[in-house]
Amino acid sequence: MPDTNPENRTLADLRRRLDSIDDRILDLLAERARAMDEVRAAKQAADGAAPKLARPGREQSILRRLIGRIKGPLPPALVVRIWRDVMTSFTRLQGPFAVAVLKGDDVPPVMAMARQHYGQSTPLLAATSPGQVFARLSDGRAQLALLPSPEDAPELDWWRNLDPSGLQVLARLPVDGTGKEPGALVVGRQAFEESGEDRGLLVVAPAEDTSRAKLARAFAAAGIGLAGIIAETERGGRSTFLVVLDAYVPPGDARLAALADAGLNVRVAGGYAVPLGLAAPNGA
Repeated sequence: MPDTNPENRTLADLRRRLDSIDDRILDLLAERARAMDEVRAAKQAADGAAPKLARPGREQSILRRLIGRIKGPLPPALVVRIWRDVMTSFTRLQGPFAVAVLKGDDVPPVMAMARQHYGQSTPLLAATSPGQVFARLSDGRAQLALLPSPEDAPELDWWRNLDPSGLQVLARLPVDGTGKEPGALVVGRQAFEESGEDRGLLVVAPAEDTSRAKLARAFAAAGIGLAGIIAETERGGRSTFLVVLDAYVPPGDARLAALADAGLNVRVAGGYAVPLGLAAPNGA
């Protein structure tokens, strides 16, 4: 017998609408997966080699763009969570993808952050030392690594291994910028990819003992914005610094030569996208 109750009929119509929306979402996800395959094939044909699977800079620029498009009551945090899962899952469709994570009783806990960022299905390979983390990158068991940020683990100087021809910082977690827990840096053996709004990192080893104030003056004279010094370690009576810049500075930038002329041995260490912040669009 047909339902003649208008209220019930409206509810049934709304449920059918939701079903239709779910169907369209599923169809679009399948279309995105096919498009990803086409992109991978095009890159492989152009470069003659398998393209890099993980692109943290590109992923952050996607999230930034999508959050800027939000209208209505859709929570930005939900958009980040959904698209993080989508992007990581599709990355794993392109080839093996695992993340090495530094874990131990004496280091800030970052395993939960890795799981939140890379999803439940991504293999996370626990390592007990930075050397073991980097070994898993070298032998191909992991494509990316996650280590505590130097500010939160000053006793670890793993960042001294960063070099533009090898290990680079590619991202900073959490990407939404809302976390109160210790942060972490994503490291990989690939060039840093800019997202459009980034911070740069340099490892700086002065030729002679240098104060932080003198270091800041050298950067100002070279025309490089110095956002801060986030780590310092001393060996042989000399300090080496990890500094964060207002913007990413690539290898070969003429301003780095000016720092060398000032007696500073500098290595580009990658960078990271500025965290999203997840402020409501248009101040709403």
